[in-house]
Amino acid sequence: MNQSKSTAILSIRQRHCSRRLFCWNALLWGVGNGLVSSSLVIYIVRTFAEGAMNVASLGLAVSWIIAAPRLIGLLRILTPTLVDLTGNRKYFCFAGYLLSPLVLLLLPLLVPLFAVWKSQHVNLILWLVGMIWAGYHLIEYFASVALWTWLGDFLHKRIRVGFLARRQRWMLVGQMLGMLTAGFYAWFLLPLANNTAQRLAVYLPPAQWGIAFLMLSSIPIAFLPEIAWKKADSLKNRLRELLLPLHHRRFGIFVLFGCWIQLANGLTQGPQSVFQIRVLNISMLVGLLLLASTRLGQIVCSTWTGRLINRFGAVRGIAVSLLIVSLGPLCYMVATPAVWQPIIVAALLWIGWIGVNIGMENLSLAWAPEKERSSYIAFYFTAITGSFGLATLLGGWLFDRYKDMVVVVPGLQWSLDYYRLAFLSGWILRSLGILILLYIARNSTGADLRSNSVTSKMSDRSDKHEPE
Repeated sequence: MNQSKSTAILSIRQRHCSRRLFCWNALLWGVGNGLVSSSLVIYIVRTFAEGAMNVASLGLAVSWIIAAPRLIGLLRILTPTLVDLTGNRKYFCFAGYLLSPLVLLLLPLLVPLFAVWKSQHVNLILWLVGMIWAGYHLIEYFASVALWTWLGDFLHKRIRVGFLARRQRWMLVGQMLGMLTAGFYAWFLLPLANNTAQRLAVYLPPAQWGIAFLMLSSIPIAFLPEIAWKKADSLKNRLRELLLPLHHRRFGIFVLFGCWIQLANGLTQGPQSVFQIRVLNISMLVGLLLLASTRLGQIVCSTWTGRLINRFGAVRGIAVSLLIVSLGPLCYMVATPAVWQPIIVAALLWIGWIGVNIGMENLSLAWAPEKERSSYIAFYFTAITGSFGLATLLGGWLFDRYKDMVVVVPGLQWSLDYYRLAFLSGWILRSLGILILLYIARNSTGADLRSNSVTSKMSDRSDKHEPE
């Protein structure tokens, strides 16, 4: 066993300091993530693609940027094994948060070459951008899964929901600051750029600043105390632990619900991004302002959302929040280049994702047995990430293939292009996810539906029956 402390011998002051350090990690990472966001990379690809790529493949190119990190993130299920091999979660997390931005540093180094390679190596450049983006996320995923299970060891079930809401708030503040900085910087300098090379150069400083903040997020981890955790004593046991969640029926249904929601999200990602950029002609600043407004609303709502979930239960909180956010695609469905303001309403409705996120995070920690928590969390994140990545690629491929399709609704004199069909399907699929959630609720006791009771009862039951 590695030399590490047990939570039982940590002082109250150490626990408080550790929770503050987790929040500082979230804040610094949030700033970096906001500065070098998926939106920034998508606009870099779009700028590069102008005149160099067949427009017919733009949907799949954007979907590749979104999906690549999710698909390679499937490997994060190996996190428990890798942590066991290194023997120290603290060093593992610190190295991950420090090394992942170094991989991302390759992106701004490649951008100056885009203009030179533009006419001859279009596909190669898109694959390189996608793989750099994916490589950064893979290392960060390894670190975040280990950090998440480490964080769970610090939190008593009584304060878990409140602290998760607090840490989420710190991260959202950082993301909002980063996105606004990148957006206004691009808005101010892009009009001065006269060609593709100059426009690409405008995007470099926000990416470099973001990489610096991502590296800084590793500093709080260096001051956290290591906590002893259960280690598999053989490769056979490690592989067995990776598959444990498959044997836990309730956790399996919970994972199925998460995968369904990510399927709905992924199918609309490509069409939504292309629709926003090419049809509505939304600038990066406006796009990031919409994201920032959503983040700001989530910051404001996070505290009382956590309290409501604590009072009425995570399942009920997720259900209500999902009903709200499912209306967002309908706002995109009615938006036009002349009247694009409905997407502002969508940004406001998507504030409700804070309830889904807090509720899902709480249930993943509550329903995972304490001794095998690392394996369960890794399995959960791997499943939903893979679902989102595959659905995003499928959505991009369907868009490129059927983007000219128009469906006429008989008797109503309505015609729906592929964009509207994608948004309509997004609303339907998210709404149907409620049925899975209701099935979970129907098979839960009244005490199980309350988040604090879920934690205690499910932990006891899981330990007895060795599920998941």
